[in-house]
Amino acid sequence: MANGTRKEPARGGFNGDAALRVLVVDPSPEMRQLLQQALSAEPMQVYVASGPTEALAMLPVVTPHLILTELVFPDHDGFRFCQQLRAATSSPILVISAARSNQDIVRAFDMGADDFIPKPFALIELQARMQAHLRRQAWQGHQRALTYYADDHLVIDLNLQEVRVRGQRVRLSRIEYRLLACLLQHAGRVVRHETLLQAGWEDQGWDPHYLKLYIRHLRNKIEPDPSCPRYIVTVWGVGYRFCPHPSKASSQPQEFQEVEP
Repeated sequence: MANGTRKEPARGGFNGDAALRVLVVDPSPEMRQLLQQALSAEPMQVYVASGPTEALAMLPVVTPHLILTELVFPDHDGFRFCQQLRAATSSPILVISAARSNQDIVRAFDMGADDFIPKPFALIELQARMQAHLRRQAWQGHQRALTYYADDHLVIDLNLQEVRVRGQRVRLSRIEYRLLACLLQHAGRVVRHETLLQAGWEDQGWDPHYLKLYIRHLRNKIEPDPSCPRYIVTVWGVGYRFCPHPSKASSQPQEFQEVEP
């Protein structure tokens, strides 16, 4: 049966929000109790479900800001459950599972998961990852149709079809621009190889090797250090993620000198 708890705001909590709702889905009563007790120490409401059927019924009622779920259930396909969750909500889905092979991890991302934490895990790591996903989700909520991004190094303006690095306009090929636009429009989320191939080459059957090559070209043009990417981050075996830095973002374009790359 679902159970929720709520605490008053405390220092160091998740974004200082007492109304954050987390849904925990795990067949183990001990794991549900552990997570509920640990997370209820933060200013949030924690709901628990023993399996996908119960969780999916709770979803429209609870409307969680974040979901923690196991993959292994006695009578349900956990990967299918991830897919159902992703179809029903845009909230971050963090898989916490005893299933830990590379194939399991890749398939979980493929089905819509945002993160994968193998059991056993350290509670402090789980809390840190939850914080990161909640911050990213909160920022995305203010950038619903992201067509412009700027910080002290990089400016991307999809309306003007311009990219500038340190004030200087960078010329991108048509495919490079399409890939960057796709990544920006999904800022903060993993974009699968297939999605990027379709965006860059319009589903003309290009080999994924070309995607890796063009991502390298993009990094060479926009990253401060292409060998240690800051913006275009690899999610191994799945795709790439554009990582914004909103604390440094400016809201208005500036005048720049145009130069050749």
